[in-house]
Amino acid sequence: MVFTSGKVGVNEHGVRPESFADEVRAAIADLAKTLEEHGSHLGALLQVHCILSDMDQFDEFNSVYAELIPDPAPPRFTHGGALVQDFRFEIVGIAEVLGSAHLHP
Repeated sequence: MVFTSGKVGVNEHGVRPESFADEVRAAIADLAKTLEEHGSHLGALLQVHCILSDMDQFDEFNSVYAELIPDPAPPRFTHGGALVQDFRFEIVGIAEVLGSAHLHP
């Protein structure tokens, strides 16, 4: 199994994108990269924890999340909370390693 720490949305230069949707995309891309580096992928997620600094952005977040996280989507816990350095989104995931007996398609 792969247990990730919180991933926030920054571009390749370490800068947070201007748009909230792009920040969510960048955080999920970083999560995907970490999973791949450890023999897993987004389709093998078992559980996801998402934090939004502004719950008024939930619908926008949910739309981007649905674009990037393959079905069947893993159980997800989403809540609002303050994040460091003015980030608006953070994601944490737990995934199976490829070759595990119960790997998602």
